[in-house]
Amino acid sequence: MKYCYNCGRINAGDPLFCTTCGRTFDKKLCPRHHPNPRSADVCSRCGSKDLSTPQPKVAIGWKFLEWLLKVALGCACAFLALFFVLGILRDLLGSPVVQSGLLVIGGLLFLLAWMWAKLPGWFRNFVRKQLRKRRNRHEEA
Repeated sequence: MKYCYNCGRINAGDPLFCTTCGRTFDKKLCPRHHPNPRSADVCSRCGSKDLSTPQPKVAIGWKFLEWLLKVALGCACAFLALFFVLGILRDLLGSPVVQSGLLVIGGLLFLLAWMWAKLPGWFRNFVRKQLRKRRNRHEEA
């Protein structure tokens, strides 16, 4: 979403120009939609002199305030999501069914680690090499 400082409208998506007043956002566009700096008189790619009119410049204080608001809202959303996830985990871990399931999974992982340690070294090296080859084949593809 982009806010037009000329007409005061919010434009949905990531438009090149305002759908209400037709002004572009912080750059000039030629008829072929090549982006040019705000100070350009001629298109740098096609040489057209017919460039769009950009929206009025925004003071740096307002841009900083906009950035600060985005950061604050992002942090607030992340904090609320973390708070929500921690609440769910607390409720789940308090359940005896989940606790017993975690105990079984932990026991199985311990048993697998113990069995892996009991395998002969040549076999473990063979398995590691095969897994490494498989990973390299997938990375090349």
